[in-house]
Amino acid sequence: MTRDENALRAALTAASVSVDPAPDVVRRARDGGRRRLRRHRVQVGAASVLTAAAVVSGVVPLLGGPETTTPQPAAPVPAELPTGVDEGCEDLPGYGYQITPAELPDELRLLWPDDGRMDVDEAWPRMETGACSGELSLAGVDDDGVIERLAVVFGPAPADVVPAGTAPGTLVPGPEDHEAGRRDVAWLLPDGQQLRIDADGFTPAELEALAAAATLTDGAVDLGGWPAEMGLEYVGESGPARSTWYSWEVAGPQGSLSVQTGSGGIYGWGLVGDRIVDVDGRPAVLRGTDRVVWSPAPGAIASLTVAEGLDPLDVAVTVGPVPADDPRVAAAVAAVPGETPSGPEETPATP
Repeated sequence: MTRDENALRAALTAASVSVDPAPDVVRRARDGGRRRLRRHRVQVGAASVLTAAAVVSGVVPLLGGPETTTPQPAAPVPAELPTGVDEGCEDLPGYGYQITPAELPDELRLLWPDDGRMDVDEAWPRMETGACSGELSLAGVDDDGVIERLAVVFGPAPADVVPAGTAPGTLVPGPEDHEAGRRDVAWLLPDGQQLRIDADGFTPAELEALAAAATLTDGAVDLGGWPAEMGLEYVGESGPARSTWYSWEVAGPQGSLSVQTGSGGIYGWGLVGDRIVDVDGRPAVLRGTDRVVWSPAPGAIASLTVAEGLDPLDVAVTVGPVPADDPRVAAAVAAVPGETPSGPEETPATP
């Protein structure tokens, strides 16, 4: 278990003690957390239930880095590091940087309208760097849109699960294989790079067929005709790996919004049992009655969690770009206590 997982487990335990959620809610939070911890950063799969629990208790934590459930201490962005969203992928030191709202890409600086329904108390703009990583997510649903099968392919990346000398395409179990009923397996491509999959609802033969079909096209994972053969209705848009990410977190008494750089689709941010719905003409993942994840623009993934009495789908369609000098943004960023530089973050051993 990585130190990220220990931090997540401690946070989940604290949240469950304070608000006493149902056992199934805690299980789903841990499942989602493990899935998201396979990325460079802690992502919304773990944050969703933590945030929902915190709304009940009156405190809304947002995940801003791999160590804790609150934004990491951060340093100003060094001029020599890339800050553009279209930079080519090159492994970078694992750091988190405190930036200004103006330095965020416009497609990430989003907020709900100033209509009196939801307030903004705090906001965290952030940039993070680390090893190159990419992913592609796929989902199959039943007649009601409920996710029955889910797969997230991570990579390409240097081999850290598959032993040297293993034949390409040979599935090797990862350290979390069969946890919570899911499969965690990895394999090598002919060029020696590793792909890894977190899958739920697929047979071993189907995963072997996926590994045989997987190739790289312009540095991105390409599964060819495998998704259609499996009858998977939802397939994310594959993009090249990247080593620079931006995130924008806002929180208030009525809920929280997280918008982050992302590729490969929104489906890896869900769990089996979540529902695929529509947000302003785009697919979205709905969990329960308080959280929705969707892609408001290419390369951006947003997660919204609202307090009881609000409909996340109704609020999501009102979320849109906000100027960096918006009074609500300025006041919310100023409300966050000053931070002290933390030094480099340890990049997790898993993808």
